[in-house]
Amino acid sequence: MLANRGWRAPGVTFVNSRIDPVPGPAVAPAMSPADEPVGIFQQLLDGLSEQAGLVDAESGTILAINDAWEASTRVNGLGAFVPGFNYLAGLAEMAAAGHPRAQTILDAVNEVRRGERGSFRLVYEGVGPELGQSFEIRIALVNAGGHRYLRVTRYDLTELSDLRHLRDEFNVSLLEAQEGERRRMGRELHDSGMQLLASLGLSLARLRHLRPDVEATGITEDMEKVLLEVQREFRSISFLAHPPQVERLGLVQALQDLVEGFGARAGLDASFALEGEVGELAPSAARTVFRVVQEAVSNVHRHARARRLTVRLVGRRRALHVLVADDGRGIPEDLRHGVGLIGMRARMQELGGRLAIRGGSPGTVILASLPVPPAGPPSAE
Repeated sequence: MLANRGWRAPGVTFVNSRIDPVPGPAVAPAMSPADEPVGIFQQLLDGLSEQAGLVDAESGTILAINDAWEASTRVNGLGAFVPGFNYLAGLAEMAAAGHPRAQTILDAVNEVRRGERGSFRLVYEGVGPELGQSFEIRIALVNAGGHRYLRVTRYDLTELSDLRHLRDEFNVSLLEAQEGERRRMGRELHDSGMQLLASLGLSLARLRHLRPDVEATGITEDMEKVLLEVQREFRSISFLAHPPQVERLGLVQALQDLVEGFGARAGLDASFALEGEVGELAPSAARTVFRVVQEAVSNVHRHARARRLTVRLVGRRRALHVLVADDGRGIPEDLRHGVGLIGMRARMQELGGRLAIRGGSPGTVILASLPVPPAGPPSAE
């Protein structure tokens, strides 16, 4: 048996944590059938880089650990958590001492032992010596040789978390650069282009005044109709290039302004509605939902030849859905696989969501769904 090596968690005192050797000759006892799974598991976990241990599901006693587990106990001052020590009692004492997450893990372990759940997973940020690191603990019930065991595994997610943060920062920077360029183009289009069109309108009015004959009047009227159409197109493109800002208005208000503003400028019967409630979303999730609607609205403007546009934002307890529907001619097959929609679908998948395109009667329906983390500890399962 292993003896406790004297490490202690700050503020935590473990009782009966010393495992004394058994008197008698130093002869290894014969392995019983119940010990065979433990021996097999020990061989399996010794080569693992993550921290892994085997716990008796009935008594809560730690039966086997690997080198990574032992090294972690030294770093965190939890040297009592070695074979022979009661894992449940240790968690209970840590919870009583105010150790973060200990009670959550203890409750989950007992639920797994009672068969109320098959497994448990928790992602959390380290404290103390592990401050700034990210970890995931997994606990699962294992049946072997007629006995029940708890497999406890802890993964270091720090490097993966850092890579995700770098990716998110890059995506945010890229989106900000794209938005900045679109806003610049929108301003140029609105300021310079609309001024030129206004000058052209004045010239047409002057021409009609100078040539009041029927033939000339018919030509100038046709030109003025085309000019009005071009001006409306400029206003629509300029608005889509410089849409409302999600960060400043919030997702719901930004979507409403986008849909109603585009409808007014493009001459569409556009409507926006909110069903349910939309709780607090991560900035990346809110931006992604907004970009999906913005891309869908842009496609309606460029390709659909629609007269009616409908956008619905539906908030549910575990998911957020957004629906964009039009009564146009539908999206051609090549556009369904265009860069914009592919990019939106990939971004939704990164956030655990999905995006689907369906044919309407008539028109097109785009449905995007994004999971919403539940209340409480968001990463516990």
